[in-house]
Amino acid sequence: MIKTTIKTLALGAVSTMALAAPAAAIDERTFRVTQVFPSTHWHMTEGIQKFTDKVKEATDGAIDFEIYHAGQLGKESTTVVTSGLAEFGLLVPGYEVEKLPLTSVVELPGYYDTSCEGTRQFWELAKPGGAIYEAEYKPLGIRPLYVMTLRPYEVQTNEAVVESVEDMKGLKLRANGAMAKTVAAVGGTPVQVTSNEFYDALARGTVDGGMWISGSTKLVGLENVLNHTVTGTRMGAGSTFFAISERAYQSLDPELQEILTTAGEEMTMHMCEYLQAADENGEKELVAEGKLEVHPLSEEEAARWNEMLIPVAEQWAEEMDRSGRPGTDILEAYRAVAEEIE
Repeated sequence: MIKTTIKTLALGAVSTMALAAPAAAIDERTFRVTQVFPSTHWHMTEGIQKFTDKVKEATDGAIDFEIYHAGQLGKESTTVVTSGLAEFGLLVPGYEVEKLPLTSVVELPGYYDTSCEGTRQFWELAKPGGAIYEAEYKPLGIRPLYVMTLRPYEVQTNEAVVESVEDMKGLKLRANGAMAKTVAAVGGTPVQVTSNEFYDALARGTVDGGMWISGSTKLVGLENVLNHTVTGTRMGAGSTFFAISERAYQSLDPELQEILTTAGEEMTMHMCEYLQAADENGEKELVAEGKLEVHPLSEEEAARWNEMLIPVAEQWAEEMDRSGRPGTDILEAYRAVAEEIE
């Protein structure tokens, strides 16, 4: 973690100086932004809004943004951006597994313990020249500006109490993207459900719980229906990134390109710090209010879970290879990055 912190602070110093530099005259222009979450979601208030504010300030208001929430321009943000309907978009790989399958490598279990650790790993692969950028984003014509990886998910349930891996058998759990393999590996039944649909899925009994983080519980009104959580394992987590179409990026002056890139680097740091703190504080608050009971696995039980999760990464790589995608190469690149950023 020391290595990661040093890199982050160094990047922050450079980015702050770059944004503080006076800008030359930039032609006025308004860009469209698409995202699938409500306007009150932290993806908007802590992410997109802060990014756009940074760009507006750095360009003295010459650049503005029209933001379309809750999938108003389309439920698949990747398609909206690559089609030109919007220039920018918040992309959720777990919701678009056909478009962004290789990105799910950063959601595999066992490779990080905190949001910032996972986010740094993701950025090394997603930035121009990185393994995922070259294999997935460049062919699609999208350029990530900032990325984020959540704090590792916990198994959270409504009524079922999970204290051993045997208790997972038969549980239907929300699990998107690569998380489906993680849930299946420890005996659960994965069900693809978006965060916006999670409450209804719990109310209808479609799921018994899901892979979740406590920092988002109150945000989507789940504080009375997610009552138990399991801690002690490295289950992996969801990833998201904010991107511009390559076509739009290449149409910009170099100065504006630099402003966007610098704002994105600052947001990558901000988001991981925000997410880690929000989840830790959210869990403490729910416990204090008596709305969440924490079930920590014993050291021996956690070791059992982690042992069962080991094959997930290889299974993921083999599945990607069979589909004609470079799964093994991407997994090797991810492991190399994870060893460096620890």
